[in-house]
Amino acid sequence: MLPLFINRCQIALTALSFPPIYLLLLLLLYYVAFQIQQLKSEFGWGSAVNVNNIHDSAHHAYQKFFYDTFEWAVLENALKWPALEGSKVGTSYITLFNSINLSCRIKVRGHNIFWGGGNKIPRWQKSMSGAELKSVLEKHIQDMTKTFKGKFQHWDVENENIHLHYYEDILHDPDITQWMFRETHRLDPHTKCYLNDYSVVSSRLSTLAYLDQALKFKAAGVPVGGMGIQSHLGKNPDLTIIKKRLDEVAKAGYPIWITELDINESDENKKSKNYEDVMRLYFSHPAVHGVMFWGFWDGRHWRPSAALANGDHVTPNAAGRKVQNLLQKAWRTNETRDIQHGQKLHIRAFKGNYKLLVHHNGNMIHSQNFSLNSNGNSLNINLSGSGEYTQIFVAL
Repeated sequence: MLPLFINRCQIALTALSFPPIYLLLLLLLYYVAFQIQQLKSEFGWGSAVNVNNIHDSAHHAYQKFFYDTFEWAVLENALKWPALEGSKVGTSYITLFNSINLSCRIKVRGHNIFWGGGNKIPRWQKSMSGAELKSVLEKHIQDMTKTFKGKFQHWDVENENIHLHYYEDILHDPDITQWMFRETHRLDPHTKCYLNDYSVVSSRLSTLAYLDQALKFKAAGVPVGGMGIQSHLGKNPDLTIIKKRLDEVAKAGYPIWITELDINESDENKKSKNYEDVMRLYFSHPAVHGVMFWGFWDGRHWRPSAALANGDHVTPNAAGRKVQNLLQKAWRTNETRDIQHGQKLHIRAFKGNYKLLVHHNGNMIHSQNFSLNSNGNSLNINLSGSGEYTQIFVAL
């Protein structure tokens, strides 16, 4: 049954991820070579990073694994309110955003503004209630959005809200999280506001509660940009059940991101296979737009057995090698094709950002960047000095 399920995932992946690229050579030099290099994936692949390891020069191996493998980042704990404010006075944002090497064109998720439960809130808040607490919440949204406005792609506004509802309880306001979303969106309108929760694909009750929350927010006109599913999995995850619960959550109609993927398996070969199967399922699901691993190195992982790399040199294990191969080779399109005058060439490619290089007699005579997505694209290329041209059509 499982091989059949994996095969169906592959069929879905092929249908979703491979818009064609059509190349048509017209009135050009008789013989040229086209080289297509994929620069970025449209689907988001990323990982949580430790704020110190990702910028400290002493952790070069950690940084190399991350930048060689991923295109998205999330600061694992550094943005959480208790980490920012150990006391009521003073807020430090030092190195938080700048710790990510944006020259590598890394996109970043903001995790999180609020986390309403137990030790997830600053200790000094526990004596507050009513208008005083509401004012503190409002100021925190203002601080976070002012500091990071436009820097993040997503905000996890109120983390794990179907399980934790401290602010709803203490303020006697069942709609306080909706207010948080509206305020965050008002102050940082270009960053998408996300729900984010755990046990969504491992517990039917959590699946239904999460769907219910999303539908209520939608009915109330709350500016929800997407739904985060954490995906902390154990050994031998049941792909059929995960798929079924993804389908349920997708009924809300929002983009889904897998925000905290890890698989707690000590057998390296089993872990490699489990990661591949789960990644293939998520990549092939039409509602899922990205996957974030919740860490990758056993030296900085809350579940070391789930790590993709081990030891002081951050050496990829079997799972890490599998993930790198999928993300940088198997699920990328890099093609070199020869084409003659009047010839049409059809290439199926993964969605993303590309560079097109045109070579003649071993020399590059043209380069151009383009994007390939579900909507298609078309390019006209004028070759310098000839007055002649080739047309490259990128379309469905």
